[in-house]
Amino acid sequence: MTKYVYKFLLVFVLSLFGCEDPTTFSVSEKSTHKFIDNLVYLAQFTDDSQELTVIDEKRNLYVWNLDTKQLIFSLAPSETPEELRAFFYKKVAGLLIIAGANYIDLWDVKQKSKLGRLKIESDEPLAKISALNLSRHAGLIAIGMTDGTLFVYNRSSNSSIKEQIHDSTINHLFFDDADRYVLSGGLDGKISKRAVSNLEIQYEKKFKTRLSSLAFNNESGLVFASDVLKEQVVFDFNSGERISHLDYSSRFRWFREALFLDDKKHLLTTTPKTDISIWSIKTGKELFTWSSKVLSLGSTTMDVKSDGEDIVTVTSEGVYQKWSLIKQ
Repeated sequence: MTKYVYKFLLVFVLSLFGCEDPTTFSVSEKSTHKFIDNLVYLAQFTDDSQELTVIDEKRNLYVWNLDTKQLIFSLAPSETPEELRAFFYKKVAGLLIIAGANYIDLWDVKQKSKLGRLKIESDEPLAKISALNLSRHAGLIAIGMTDGTLFVYNRSSNSSIKEQIHDSTINHLFFDDADRYVLSGGLDGKISKRAVSNLEIQYEKKFKTRLSSLAFNNESGLVFASDVLKEQVVFDFNSGERISHLDYSSRFRWFREALFLDDKKHLLTTTPKTDISIWSIKTGKELFTWSSKVLSLGSTTMDVKSDGEDIVTVTSEGVYQKWSLIKQ
């Protein structure tokens, strides 16, 4: 009997070791550059990590080429909304959209010209724009409002549909690559997947507290969602089925940004400060952590992007860094 118990325990222990992620990570800084002296209000890397758009505290907007460090496009404060709420830049289409309280300005970055203005009106007169996103080829614009209303505007048909799908501010929006669905997250702790054509609900998820981070990877079909306490999960975009959750010993963790690495096995997260962590999606364990360059105590990582082998980050102090991600 003892022999069988021993075999069972051996198999059990081996299975536990088999569940561990053997991958180890390290980083090597390849370059660093400080683009502006003013504090960064909003920032976004392009999908290919080749360009960076920054809006500073004075409402200046800049688009830089990250290889040459040359300025591609810029707008003065007089050309940006006084109550600047959000922006989104889609490099493949050369389209930049910038939101005021109740309108969106459309700019052609390649031609350096303004295309027009789109007015946004919710049923709640005090509602303001809170989030933006553009579809794969920029034919559709998703607009989230502070009252939980979602607009989807079709540029080719000059038409839009809207529905109040959240109980409070929408702070995250994503399109799938096929332009069939839009995924939203809000301060009400809810995630909603809707059909682009009619905003018909596909599924919803509810967290106990407001969402601090939502990330979607089209290639893997994975979604990461985090509230401001201890619920951080990875789930399947198509079905909504939960795949895993982050596992750590502290009482809670708060994540600002997140992205899935190209290997589809690991997740990268940032904190409200400058810490960057890599996690195993399978086990939920934290594998490696490092920090962006800090010039003052109030610095935070504003955006992060991966192009496979390299990670790029930009902080609220305008410090851009490129890291070589070393995986063993």
